Amino acid sequence: MVKAKRKQPPVVAPPQDDDSGSDYEVDRVILPAKVPKTVQEEFPLPKQVLRETRRKGAPEPDTESSSEEEEDDEGGNLPTLTKSQIAAILQTIKNNKRLVLNISNVNFTTAKEEIFEHFEKAGRVKSVRIPKRRSAGFAFVEMVDPEGFQRAFLLDGSFLDGRQIRVRLSESGKKKSHQKILLLEQKNAEIRKMRKKNRSEKEATAVSLTPKALEPKVKERDPILDRKKAKPKTKKDIKAHNKKVSMRAKVRNMERKGIKL
Repeated sequence: MVKAKRKQPPVVAPPQDDDSGSDYEVDRVILPAKVPKTVQEEFPLPKQVLRETRRKGAPEPDTESSSEEEEDDEGGNLPTLTKSQIAAILQTIKNNKRLVLNISNVNFTTAKEEIFEHFEKAGRVKSVRIPKRRSAGFAFVEMVDPEGFQRAFLLDGSFLDGRQIRVRLSESGKKKSHQKILLLEQKNAEIRKMRKKNRSEKEATAVSLTPKALEPKVKERDPILDRKKAKPKTKKDIKAHNKKVSMRAKVRNMERKGIKL
């Protein structure tokens, strides 16, 4: 009997080691370069403002034009709000007795005292609060009266410790819900619109950070207290006065006795 030969499996050649590497390996090594974010992507507009622009049919703002507008608006060129506008905004806030502002783009090394001194240009500052985790670079400033709160919006776009800060409306309270944050964004968008419209308002443009020169007060003259004081009489004046008095007394006595002069 002839034995059948077993079929041997085909011999597979071992893979050759290439120093050059394949295309896949090159793709793994070379990573795509990171594209820097534009101002529009980093600070997007609120949803309500985008909807209004789409309804009006206005073209979406380009990155270059939006950056130029932000530089123009945040450069301190916009006027502040009027007193009636501030009163209307405060009515929409729950705790409107506390006048709180949100200050963003603050330098991480800026101290409370520097922020306090910077906002004292607008008016009396009640408190300054900086969060413990300063990853976002923002702070909260509370003003004492509505007049200082009104002038504090003029510091929007001013430079503090080498950075251009942004001043926006805020509310008191440590934690805010997502709905409150959206409402604040809408209010700040309305405030920016009102400030742009106030360029033609005399009441808004008249408000400035420089204090007005105090006019001298005109005192009303009192006829009794402010009358001229009489000069003190000399000895000669006293003698002459006494002579006149004595002569008058003599003439009266003679008239009483019936003696004619």
